[in-house]
Amino acid sequence: MVSNYPICLAAYSLNEDRIKSSSGGIFAEIAKIVLDRAGVVFGAAINTEGKVFHKYITKKEELQDLLGSKYVQSDLGNSFSDVKSFLKDNRLVLFCGTPCQTEGLLSFLGNKPDNLILIDFICHGVPSFKVFHNYLQEISQNREVEKIFFRDKENGWLDYSFRVEYKNGEVYKCIYNRSNYMYGFIYDLYLRPSCYSCSFKGIDRNTDITMGDFWGIKEEEPEFYDKDGVSVLILHNEKSKQLIDLVQNKIKFKVIQVDEIVKHNPSIIKASDKSIMHDLFFFEMKKGVSHVVEGIKNPNIVQKVRNKLYRGVYKKIVAPRSLKRINKASAQKGSIPVIYINKEECCGCSACLSACPKNAISMREDKEGFLYPKIDKSKCIGCKNCIRVCPNKNLEKNRQV
Repeated sequence: MVSNYPICLAAYSLNEDRIKSSSGGIFAEIAKIVLDRAGVVFGAAINTEGKVFHKYITKKEELQDLLGSKYVQSDLGNSFSDVKSFLKDNRLVLFCGTPCQTEGLLSFLGNKPDNLILIDFICHGVPSFKVFHNYLQEISQNREVEKIFFRDKENGWLDYSFRVEYKNGEVYKCIYNRSNYMYGFIYDLYLRPSCYSCSFKGIDRNTDITMGDFWGIKEEEPEFYDKDGVSVLILHNEKSKQLIDLVQNKIKFKVIQVDEIVKHNPSIIKASDKSIMHDLFFFEMKKGVSHVVEGIKNPNIVQKVRNKLYRGVYKKIVAPRSLKRINKASAQKGSIPVIYINKEECCGCSACLSACPKNAISMREDKEGFLYPKIDKSKCIGCKNCIRVCPNKNLEKNRQV
């Protein structure tokens, strides 16, 4: 293997966990190495209401909860504080999250300990729990949810399906390009405002490994294609190379060029473009997620007229207002910190919540369902720890660390 970083690989696991994973199953193999060393693994899980949240595991039997993509923003809760506590106890810790979440963790910690392994992934953006929960209720029709799979690979990795299993034994399954929820996600209808101006793009990252799907494999490396999924890995440092060495007998991999990744997965270097219908979607979401998406994707005559009129006035009226998603708390005077002014500045990583010594910060849901920090003025002592750990303000500092 080459030694100049970053090193780009195409890879997949040779074990059965790959079927449960979204692409090549490499995260599972690295996680098992950590768990074998009495370490702790942090990742995103999902409950039966469709809420995605970070949790930590210490046993291999729990690993399946963290496998597979979840196309909803994860609630980090106290994960950053838990990571810090385990690191202080000299436990080996693996944390996997979106680029903004891993940067938030680094900002919160203030350094990058040797016993911390950071994995992020090529991120398209995140919808809110509110949107997905509403959609889940619509398709479930009062049936009790047992399991949710955003990337079911029964038909193969490239033709994955959105699948929900119910306690009564019934199954809802829809191939990704026919799912209204996946359509809205892929075409940027309801991503978090900060996702449209994401600061955490690029090949060079502060994490150890960046993971993603090798979408262009049939064009770039056809002989390496496997129907059960192939990942791309970007190794950023010596620690990441050592991790691959530890799992090399459990995976198949080959060195590829970075251009092969960027060409077919541009989200690694470019933020998603905000859909012109984004604000219209949230204005009409009370009518139903599927109803609104269908009216944008396959509009009837009335909806066609509405959509045309909306697009016509968007640049003059809607767009200027969208740029003024002001945090009303920013108008407060005195010693209360202003964590963000425009919502585009806040990625919702919760670093500020974890850093507050007085528990004065809570994460509150806005009308679109995204979580934003809110400061309790009666508890705040004006220390501004929340400002100091904001990843949007610390990106260059983290790179130096």
